This record gives sequence, C-alpha cells and structure tokens, in this order.
Amino acid sequence: MNKGKLLAIFIMLGAMCPVMTSCFDAREVDDMGFVIALGLDKGKTNALRMTLQIAKPMAGDNGGGGGKDDELPYAQFSVEAPAIYTGLNMINTFASKQISLTHIKVVVFSSELAREGLGPYLRAMIRGREFRLNMPIVVARSTAEEYLKSVDPKLVLNAAKFYELVYQSYRYTGLIPKVEFHDFYLAAESNCRNPVAILGNSGRFLTAEDFDIDNSTFREHGRSAPFEGDFLAGDIPGVGGARAENIGLAVFDGDRMVGELDGTDTIIHLLCTGDFVHSYWTVPDPLSEGYYVLIDVKQSRKPRHHVEIVDGDPVIHITLNLEGDLLSVQSAVNYEVGENSLTLESSVESLVKEQVSRFLDKTISEFKSDICGFGQHARKLFTTWAEWEAYQWKSKYKDATYTINVNFKIRRPGLILKSEPSISSEGRSDDR
Repeated sequence: MNKGKLLAIFIMLGAMCPVMTSCFDAREVDDMGFVIALGLDKGKTNALRMTLQIAKPMAGDNGGGGGKDDELPYAQFSVEAPAIYTGLNMINTFASKQISLTHIKVVVFSSELAREGLGPYLRAMIRGREFRLNMPIVVARSTAEEYLKSVDPKLVLNAAKFYELVYQSYRYTGLIPKVEFHDFYLAAESNCRNPVAILGNSGRFLTAEDFDIDNSTFREHGRSAPFEGDFLAGDIPGVGGARAENIGLAVFDGDRMVGELDGTDTIIHLLCTGDFVHSYWTVPDPLSEGYYVLIDVKQSRKPRHHVEIVDGDPVIHITLNLEGDLLSVQSAVNYEVGENSLTLESSVESLVKEQVSRFLDKTISEFKSDICGFGQHARKLFTTWAEWEAYQWKSKYKDATYTINVNFKIRRPGLILKSEPSISSEGRSDDR
C-alpha cells in the first residue's frame, strides 16, 4: 500500500471519529428532573394549570427513591400556561434540573377539563416523543392538583413504584378500569367505541369518627347497606395510606366526559370487555336472609359478543362465563355440593344479569356511549368501510337493545368440604 492510500485512510478514520461518538448529546441523569405524574386543570390566569410531581431519586439513604419518614419522595411544581409544552418551558426556569417526561407514570385531568373535551391535550401528547403510550389516564373528580397532593405513599418508598402498582389493582379488585393512554386515544378517535378513564379523588375522611355513607350508591343498586363497589372515588369510608382514592370510571363520548360509574359498574364493564381477572364478591345468601356468601370470582373464558342489526337498530347479545371459589358462608349452609350449590349458582347468575342490565341501560339511555366496544363486533355486518361509516354506530347506540346470558359455576369450596353450624349449650345454631 503506497503512502497516498495510507494517508487517505487515516484522514477518513479521523473524520469519522466525531460522528461515531455516542456522547456528544448525552445528558447526565443527575442533571435531569424526571416527572412521574402530570396533572392538568383549568387555569385561573391562563388556559391551563399544570402540576408536576418530580421524583427525588437521591433523597435520603434508603436506596428506594424516597426521603426521610416525614419527607415525600417527590417535589411538586405548579404553573399556569397556555399549553403543555410552554408550561414545561416555564417550570424549567425555576426548577434546578432539566425536566424530562421519559419516566412519566400517570396523567391526571380534572373533571372540569374532561367535560369540556381532552382532544387538544391528547393530540399534544401523542406527538410528544417523551410521553409514554402505556401511562394510565385518571380523571380527578375535584382537581388534578388536589388529587396529586393527596398522594402520600406509605407501603413503598419509591413514588414511581406506587403509581405502577396502584393502577394495576383492576387485576385483583375490579374496581377501576384497565386503561392506558394509547387505548384511550384510539377509542376517542374510533367510530366503533368510546374511551373510559380511571376515576380518582382525594378521600374526604380524615379519621374513622368522620365516616358516613351519605354519598354511597348502594340505594341505586337496591341494597340496604353498601357493598365493596358501591362508592365513587373520594367517598370510601376509609383512612390510612395515601388519601388519593381510585374507584369507578369516567365515561367519555369521544374526547368529552359525559358521566361517572361506581366500582360495582366498573366490575361489570371489565366483565363485558373481557379485562376482568378476579375479585372478591359479596353475595346475599339465597337461603338465609341477612347473611352473605363471599366468593372469589374469576372469568373462566372471554365474553362472547354477537351483534345484529334489526330494522336499522343494534341488537347486542352477551354471554358471560364465570366461576368462583367459596371463601366464606356466614350462615353455615352447605353450599359445597348438591341442590344448595345449584341454588347459589343460580342466585349469582341472576345477580350478575341484573347488574349487567342496569349497567347497559345507563350506557345506552343516560350516557349514549358504547364504552364496551360492541361496535367492533358490528363492523363485520357491513361489506364496505363506506357503508360502516355511513351507519354511524355511535349515534345509533342509543337505540340499542340487548340480551344477556350468564353462566356461573362453583369450582372449589376452600379448605372446608362441608359447612356445619356451630353447637352451643342451647343446641345447634340452625335449630335456635
């Protein structure tokens, strides 16, 4: 190889080195302020009030991302601005670190903002490179700022971990919906379904002495006392842990919020969409008035949906298949086998059918919003996309009728093979 070629190779290598380096635009982690939660409210001095929770990863020496026992593991900032990104600019002027949204865990909207429509904010987020597609969407019944202020993690030191865990509780309670940003955005833009959001609020009780059930929805369900799902966020008679409560869902028509549903209706929503995993249910004892049977209920298979168009109106057919394990039989009636077991199964089927009917009536007549996505099963009835669009499913949903079929089976009795009443000096409890 002659000297000219060798010189050319060295020149090329020298020119490529600055291009191939990966550190020219690097940002040190210690120089960044990572947002874990974003809240949006209507502003007082401008269009938007933004509230940011920024993690304090170096606070304390516990290694969990939190600070001392009396110190929150995050710093909270608020600013009023005309739009999201200009608000970030403004916060960057008085925050000590450059703000980053790459680790954001949740976006919270106030109900006031949601009822006006979230379209402008959704479109800004979907374009942003830092917004995560899997972040949950929460609607605060009061304000997003107040909701975020009431978050005080007690069982985890890392606030980001708190958000990751709390919005996964639909898997074992069924009291909040399964919703992520990309699902919400696509449903808002869809012509065959509408989105929902998690309903959140600050708990209104500070001590157990303040408890009341004035705002419970148990009367709407025809009950004499509240069950576990007969509440909206903020109304649960409970204290301890974070004051931020999540129960129920916000109903949307497109990008505009049109109503709220409690925890019981949220369970039915999960059953109808197939996202229900399992939860503990309280069921009135069909053979002993005043007693309850506690059941761990699971969805044995995904729901079956079939949609017809009859005289221009939708007819929706739903089949739910459930199974359960006995957890407690307060009356000691033997529901493990035989006719009693069939009686309990039939009672649960009737209860679920009644609740599904009530839920569908509200979505059809009151909200006029297909939040279960039945329209996705109706599209196959049309031969062309133009015909489907011309049908305008969302406007037709208010005229829909439905049929419901529920199958429920008791699978396991727990660690007791046969329930027996207790015996005292006065005799068996079922003889007294």
